[in-house]
Amino acid sequence: MSDQDFKTPILLADNQIKLPSGLTITDWTIEKVRWQNPRIRTFLGCIRLLGGVLESNYAILHCSPERLHEIWRKVRQVGQLIQDEMAPLLDTQSAFPELEQARQRAELSLRILSASVLTDLEKFSAEVPSGELMQLRKLLCVSIGQIHSFLQDAFGEIMARDPRSFHDADYFLSKRFPQDLEEAEWLHATVSRLKDYLEQRDTVRARRLVKLAADISQAQTLPVGSSWNEAANFLHELIEGLTPKLKEVLALRGIRFYEMEILDRYASELPTQCRVLIELYATSRRTIETMKRGVGDSLLEREQSVRDLETCHAELSTRLVSLMREIDTMLKDLVAFVPIWLEGITNRRALLLKGGLEKNGEEPLAT
Repeated sequence: MSDQDFKTPILLADNQIKLPSGLTITDWTIEKVRWQNPRIRTFLGCIRLLGGVLESNYAILHCSPERLHEIWRKVRQVGQLIQDEMAPLLDTQSAFPELEQARQRAELSLRILSASVLTDLEKFSAEVPSGELMQLRKLLCVSIGQIHSFLQDAFGEIMARDPRSFHDADYFLSKRFPQDLEEAEWLHATVSRLKDYLEQRDTVRARRLVKLAADISQAQTLPVGSSWNEAANFLHELIEGLTPKLKEVLALRGIRFYEMEILDRYASELPTQCRVLIELYATSRRTIETMKRGVGDSLLEREQSVRDLETCHAELSTRLVSLMREIDTMLKDLVAFVPIWLEGITNRRALLLKGGLEKNGEEPLAT
């Protein structure tokens, strides 16, 4: 097909691609969501499952019965996924000529695989009798390699022919692609969990920090009872709950330097400020209690003690409020930052299908 058969590149929701003449954005969106993306996910799922049992023929022939049953369980699961999920996804035509050619080749390869390898595997039940284990070992020596070759070859070609892809098939067949994808998926999942965690704590923040700070500022006295206990519990949760989650993200591969700098500041400063606030309150309470016990006997001494207590309450409460608002500001900034960061990670994950845009100095496209 010549370049004249394509329209001007159109910026879709996730990529800049050329639509064949007569194909609308809606057509591609439907195909992408219903067929192409599920195909990719199914191929990756099967490849990952099979990757855990890619043993040498010698290992398969001599492994323990327990290991053999584990290998068989995963191979059987892959076979069922191919038949039940992949086959229907490869049965639907693509509107993109190159992708359609890749689909047809994958469909033909799957038919051949089903008629030979998968049919032979179906002869064995989930629980193989001990008398048939040697037959199963021999069949697995042949079958695993054939299934893996089909998955790798078909996946690489379908990915390379995806309209969003700027890579050739070699990249998707290399060790780098699954590693890149695994790192991107893990980082995305971890930051997504962090976002959910922060959103849940954000309502608590308003009640236990913002409102309490306003009450202390107005009363100019140290809080007592449940109001402070709730705030203290929230501060301990930030130290013991949020901080480990931030450090978990920092340890992941795929995080960029400027993101690491931002997150590292929160991971170090937030727990430090929380500990300072907890310790300041405890010291302030001890100071107030000591002053109360030192009240003099005369009227003038008692009046002076009251004035000193009021001054001490005012000074200490002002410092408490200042620290609480610093922590509140940091939390609000973190809550605002993480969704934006997650969107950027999502974009970078999508660029695994494209490759080379950032190297060429182009702006990443939103998913």
